[in-house]
Amino acid sequence: MLRNSILLAKEIAKDKPIIVAIRADNPMVFEEFEKDVDAIVMGFGVTDEAYFDIITGKVEPEGLLPLQMPGNMEAVEKQYEDVPRDMECHVDEVGNKYDFAFGLNWSGVIRDKRTEKYDVPALLTPANKGN
Repeated sequence: MLRNSILLAKEIAKDKPIIVAIRADNPMVFEEFEKDVDAIVMGFGVTDEAYFDIITGKVEPEGLLPLQMPGNMEAVEKQYEDVPRDMECHVDEVGNKYDFAFGLNWSGVIRDKRTEKYDVPALLTPANKGN
């Protein structure tokens, strides 16, 4: 349904950029529409004003994904519910991998203290707490 709406918008807008603003609660499959849009702005519980501030350039995007975005529905079906970050993630046309702690700003991929902390391999076994 989203893809059909995007294709209709492209037909109506002609040469105008197509920006998709998504209010997300769960992961979604970007493969189905990412190549048809010029930009994706995603928020998890943000206000409409926050989307407009980013789209109009008033505020620079700074968020990181709090979860993985699957590469396709097969990746969703293969994922184990009780294993963290075991999903094959979406990779966009320029090579960005939509993995946990991924984010973009006006300069490109966000690399800061947050990504240093969170962009690490998933903990698959219990950590030894000094015992």
